[in-house]
Amino acid sequence: MASVFTVLALAAGTFWLEAPKLIRHNHRRELIIFIMFLLIASVLYILLTLQLVIPNPFKILAWMFGWVG
Repeated sequence: MASVFTVLALAAGTFWLEAPKLIRHNHRRELIIFIMFLLIASVLYILLTLQLVIPNPFKILAWMFGWVG
């Protein structure tokens, strides 16, 4: 459980360091993308630390772009 709080603390620290600069320069789109990627990365790492089975993302990409090849 301590590892989950560590991941959340690191994500909050990263947000605290990066977000004010994006807000100050009116980079709203970049801020939204930054928040989205930070949330996705945090959730995936928390799932990994809790040792839950995460499906292989390559299978999803192969399914999405299978019609191309």
